[in-house]
Amino acid sequence: MLLVAVNNFFRLNEWTQNRLDPDGLRYLATVSVWGRWFVSAVCVFLLVYRPLFETSTYTAYFVLLLILLASNGYIHYRLASKKTMTLQWVLALSVVDVILISVGVGVSGFQHFLFFMLYYPALAMFALLFTSFRLNLAWVTLVSFTYTVICVTSEGSIDLDARDDKALITRIAMMYVVSASVNLVSGFERTRWRQAIERERTLQRERIDLSQSIHDTMAQSAYMMGLGIDTAMHIAGNSNKELISTLKATSHLSRTAMWDLRHPIDIGRVFEGRELGRALRSHVETFTTITSVPAEITQKGQEPLLSTDAKRMLFSIAHNALTNAYRHAKATNVNVELVFEEHTLRLSVSDDGMGLPSDYAERGHGFENMKADAERLGGEFSVESGSEICGTTVTCEVDYGRSREGGLIVIS
Repeated sequence: MLLVAVNNFFRLNEWTQNRLDPDGLRYLATVSVWGRWFVSAVCVFLLVYRPLFETSTYTAYFVLLLILLASNGYIHYRLASKKTMTLQWVLALSVVDVILISVGVGVSGFQHFLFFMLYYPALAMFALLFTSFRLNLAWVTLVSFTYTVICVTSEGSIDLDARDDKALITRIAMMYVVSASVNLVSGFERTRWRQAIERERTLQRERIDLSQSIHDTMAQSAYMMGLGIDTAMHIAGNSNKELISTLKATSHLSRTAMWDLRHPIDIGRVFEGRELGRALRSHVETFTTITSVPAEITQKGQEPLLSTDAKRMLFSIAHNALTNAYRHAKATNVNVELVFEEHTLRLSVSDDGMGLPSDYAERGHGFENMKADAERLGGEFSVESGSEICGTTVTCEVDYGRSREGGLIVIS
């Protein structure tokens, strides 16, 4: 009950909003890291340019600077190597900032002109991370209390005769002003972001409803027509070869129509939030049911959290490749492979059909659409087909973090 009360008071559930905006979190972390590099450069300059510190103070500053460089360097390494960036890492770096600044204030005393100013960007970063006003109020109160205790108890503390107490009150007041101002701006931007997300969710719900409508009307009708054609073929037997040939062609066309209708139906699972692997597995099973062509899907690695747009485009690439395998290649077997590695994702669809003609890229829009989707993801699209291999293999490979037009989003 106590944890629930704390959660409700500080609105800690708003923390999850940052996890739902990983691109924004990564951008915030990048800006934060470069800001610390700038502060570090200024500190290095002040340490080497006309130093006025005692040996012990100089050593303390040097140690604090090394800790800052090490912690900031590690976060920068995670960003540069495309490793998952979470809210906990950014929060930990903010806490380290406050600790280092407080220690620096304790070493330098109240009169130092630099260290207390470093509280302001640290508090601003915290206000950007968390939109809860109460949580920011509690945090800035804790920081200001710590600063006050250090200023009163450390060597070189405030001088009441010099009215340092007024300067202390002014500095603390500015901490609250900075935190509140940044928090208000951040809250306004987060509200706009949530409204955009809600509009997108409304569109997704409309797509799902449309998919269900297609399933309840046209898809069912196409399925019944296919059954009727197959029944007619069975009744006709071998009495009329021309009739059988026509029925077979019509049956193939009916199955193709049913399969095309499955795309808006099955992709609805993506908009519902299902993982790409699960959605594709169900789609591949449907492919076998409709076309009678055996198809299998294998998945390697753990699927990260991908954006809806990324899953939609990858799903469409797989669907188009399966369509080509049935409609044109006359394949008797299809394999779909989905591989998730540390930094890359690879989707490939292979069939044992007749292969592709030399001018396949100029026929229709299937390969053009697959290539366009791969490029929007910032990935590479390749097609292998010809006499040297059996059938055709279509592959899309994407490096995490190279997305275009809102492609891959990966968080843990």
